[in-house]
Amino acid sequence: MDSAHSEADGPDARDNELVASITPDIMACLAERRFFETLDNRLCPNETSDAREFCSGTYELSESILRSHGFGDEDIADIFAVLGAQGGSCDCEVLYNVVESSRLKAEYWRAKAEGKEPPHFHRPNPSTPGAY
Repeated sequence: MDSAHSEADGPDARDNELVASITPDIMACLAERRFFETLDNRLCPNETSDAREFCSGTYELSESILRSHGFGDEDIADIFAVLGAQGGSCDCEVLYNVVESSRLKAEYWRAKAEGKEPPHFHRPNPSTPGAY
């Protein structure tokens, strides 16, 4: 078997095909449950009285939202595969890269346009020198 054929038909290709095939339905399901709005509300509250939560570089907030909607482990794994395939590698990246618009993304670009340092959205990690 030649290597080009085995790579194209290997587990990664099958996984990519599965993710592509379930993406429209997962995105529709998340939109229907207002997942993205809920995540945006937690990372970039609309109300100044609400406390801003920070991204830990994981899907910690996303997972808690999904579990509150009754999603189980297998569903969550599929959802994270779809979000990751679209550039959403953590909670804040979901709002930056997966959805078309979010307050979090707008806040970032507004600061850039004003020549300011955009706010950091990841929780500081004391074990990483220089981490934001």
